[in-house]
Amino acid sequence: MRARLTLAAIVSCVSLGAPQVIAAPANLDGDWIGGFETYDGPVFVTAHFEEKGSTLSGNMGVPTRDDQRVALENVAERDAHVSFELPSRNGNLKFEGNRKDRRVSGHVHQGNAARDFELIKLTPLTPDLIAAVTGDYELSPGRVLLITETNGSLLYLDQEANRLGMLYAVDANTFISGPSLVAGYPVETTVTFDRAADGHVSSLIWKPTKGAAQRAMKKEFYSTEEVIFPSGDIQLAGTLLKPLTPGPHPALVMLHGSGPTTRDSLAPFADIFARNGIAVLIHDKRGTGASTGNWNRATFDDLASDALAAVAYLKTRPEINAKQIGLQGTSFGGWVAPLAASRSSDVAFVIVESAPAVSPLEHERLRVRAQLHADGFSQDVIVRALAFMDQKFEVARTGQGWQKLEDTMKRAADEGWLSYVNPPSSLESLQWNWTYLLSYDPRPALEKVTCPILVLYGQLDTIVPATENREKMEAALKRAGNHDTTIKVFDKANHGFFAAITGGRREGPSLKGLVPGYLQARVDWLRQHVPAGTDAAADIPIPGAPLPAPALTQPAVEPSTTEEGTGATRISTHS
Repeated sequence: MRARLTLAAIVSCVSLGAPQVIAAPANLDGDWIGGFETYDGPVFVTAHFEEKGSTLSGNMGVPTRDDQRVALENVAERDAHVSFELPSRNGNLKFEGNRKDRRVSGHVHQGNAARDFELIKLTPLTPDLIAAVTGDYELSPGRVLLITETNGSLLYLDQEANRLGMLYAVDANTFISGPSLVAGYPVETTVTFDRAADGHVSSLIWKPTKGAAQRAMKKEFYSTEEVIFPSGDIQLAGTLLKPLTPGPHPALVMLHGSGPTTRDSLAPFADIFARNGIAVLIHDKRGTGASTGNWNRATFDDLASDALAAVAYLKTRPEINAKQIGLQGTSFGGWVAPLAASRSSDVAFVIVESAPAVSPLEHERLRVRAQLHADGFSQDVIVRALAFMDQKFEVARTGQGWQKLEDTMKRAADEGWLSYVNPPSSLESLQWNWTYLLSYDPRPALEKVTCPILVLYGQLDTIVPATENREKMEAALKRAGNHDTTIKVFDKANHGFFAAITGGRREGPSLKGLVPGYLQARVDWLRQHVPAGTDAAADIPIPGAPLPAPALTQPAVEPSTTEEGTGATRISTHS
């Protein structure tokens, strides 16, 4: 019997020493994915090998556990025999195998333990390759498979299976995907694109490892147009998705979560809305993509102005119904959308998801506590992390004590919790955030939102905990006198509405798909509030629930019910 090879030996005990390299041909040169079995289950790995002069070096990462790349030692290939070592304090993991075409297979050893391993070479995703394969593919009437780009990678969304995952290119026509959102190994699905002589892709073959192959034809449900519109002295670049049905169409402006996100991150959601008769405007956040400005110094007022600039632009378009333009925002966008809606009667409706109803200051304390708890940190560690948060906020408020804060960060560098508390990079950055973001109070804006609003939360959300935020959200909307409020909490859903176990950060890359009912709830709500826009597309059903996402209330009025079969608990609806 072979000895057990533990995951702890692979991930937790690696060393980051300088790589040793020896002369070798560059047959391994490039990016690879693969994996091997351990006592804890399969491990998905990524590897990169590179020739520099007459030497070959490489590194390896475990994206589902730790994105950090580790330099490999003793990388060599001779006569198709490949060997390299992954450093570990428990003894190096020694890989030995044979390369055949674009695959390397063999054994990984650590002491007396041994397991099979395999690596598969990837083809670079060029812009032309991405453009050729992205789009909607109809597997059967009503079952649409979406292939879309996000941050230079390809994702697929299979709505009927409620699955979302990355696609890895083996060659220009063949892609593979694995068992979770990020993992590409063990291979669970192979996608082969049918390409004409001119490079045009008209269909694909979807082949699960366990199951029959299906052909899906590429189909257009809407047209797209690149647009540019002004917001004050900056220019925002985006894409307008227009249903093929006759207009004028109701429209939705989708807003970003936190960070330097572009329109690509919103594309999967925009696709769903557009296929259901809603025009959608997605844009690069200011200072990202083709938009001008600076996202890192954008205030809530700036972003709300950008949202209203998008609404104003849509009002100039003859194919858009100017009286049916709404906003959708998730996470950070859940602060921005209500603020924009509170300032303009041009906003006809609002959809917010994982939306904070507390200040960013209070939000950060709730987030740190919930995330650390979900990821299994001890109470002592959580106390230390929250004490750091108090120290950080005091430095932000007063401008005093920066050196002590830096010392605390240095001491905590290896304790595991520091990345959860958003350690500041400088006193200037910390104070800017205090002045323009952390001190923002969302209640005054929420108390002015009187248009129809749909609010969605995940029960296991550790970034915007549902219990604390939903109560404050409903209280604020009641004070606004809003008579068309629907608030839903999805059981076992995390911040991005993925079906989760803990809702913690560590499990994110290993999740497979969204909770049932999530997307359908949005489509159903829109059909009720903008029926003229969705009637024309009523023959395009959206099954069950669907898609992503690295992104960003109540005592109720009558009645309070539980919706069976949707995975969602209706916390409150009053109309």
